[in-house]
Amino acid sequence: MFDPGWTVESLRPYVFETLEAFGPDRAMFASNFPVDKAASDYQTLWEAFAAIVATLTESEQAGLMRSNAERFYRI
Repeated sequence: MFDPGWTVESLRPYVFETLEAFGPDRAMFASNFPVDKAASDYQTLWEAFAAIVATLTESEQAGLMRSNAERFYRI
């Protein structure tokens, strides 16, 4: 919402600063849909998240995309 013209590269520093502060085991991706729909579609946003963390291990990526949420919310 703070950057309606976002790109993968403009989001990357925020993601990695957060990961540096909290670690990949204590973070998870989320969206603000449908509000974010003004700047992008859902698939593009999640593809951007995946591109940003492509250099992380498969386990770290899975954590950020789903398993950390599953663990936290006990689902």
